[in-house]
Amino acid sequence: MDEEDRRALRRWARGALQYFLCLLPLGAAAAVFFLLAGSVRVATHGELQHAVFGWPFGWVTQDLSRYEPVRYPATIEFEYQRAWHDPIETSYDWWLFAANSAILSAILTAVLLLILGVLRVRRALRE
Repeated sequence: MDEEDRRALRRWARGALQYFLCLLPLGAAAAVFFLLAGSVRVATHGELQHAVFGWPFGWVTQDLSRYEPVRYPATIEFEYQRAWHDPIETSYDWWLFAANSAILSAILTAVLLLILGVLRVRRALRE
């Protein structure tokens, strides 16, 4: 690899990093979306005490032991904090949220770079 190739690779990596940083808020929004749209499958009543939500890593844990499904295994949806007088015990792992945001942002960046590469090749073939 000569110096010109190294410079081109550095330029591409810098551009990819800029896309990644710009898409990081969208990755965070996607992590919250996967939390709200997610569900967990539980096989016992004990698993309801530690229902973990989030994708790709579970970053929110709720104690849903107050609910009793009709039968097990059951699919439980994420519960919002509805009752101020009797809230659902919820804990957040912000490091896992940051990891989810970074992973989802990296996926979005890879898709964007792939689309841009295809568009560049199509434009070059037309010329």
